[in-house]
Amino acid sequence: MTNQEIRQLAVWLKEAHLAGAHICRPGMQLLLKRSSDAGGVAAAPPVKAAPEQLLKTPGLGHLRLTHPDHREVLVTVGSLVERGQLVALLQVGELLLPVRSQHAGRLAAVLTECGATVGYGEAFMRLAAE
Repeated sequence: MTNQEIRQLAVWLKEAHLAGAHICRPGMQLLLKRSSDAGGVAAAPPVKAAPEQLLKTPGLGHLRLTHPDHREVLVTVGSLVERGQLVALLQVGELLLPVRSQHAGRLAAVLTECGATVGYGEAFMRLAAE
């Protein structure tokens, strides 16, 4: 990008009353900002989306969303999940280890199929904040 093109972008920012622009291209990153006290319309603060939390596996094994002796799913999409609640089981050989929620929220999505092989720290559920 040439200096003339950068100057033109700055003019367009001023004319549109924008506070800045961030342009990324392979081999180039350009960040232009204009002082908010230079007159014009102040930019509105960005709206923060509700944070989402990912539940992650505590180890290696096969993730079970139900107990092998029961058909009932431990937690369903849309249900409220409390911190420390049992949400899955991690099967390592014959051993079943409890997987508890590290966060509280509403279950938004299950990211891993029941019985899938998972690694340490792999996201398997997504919670939406309440």
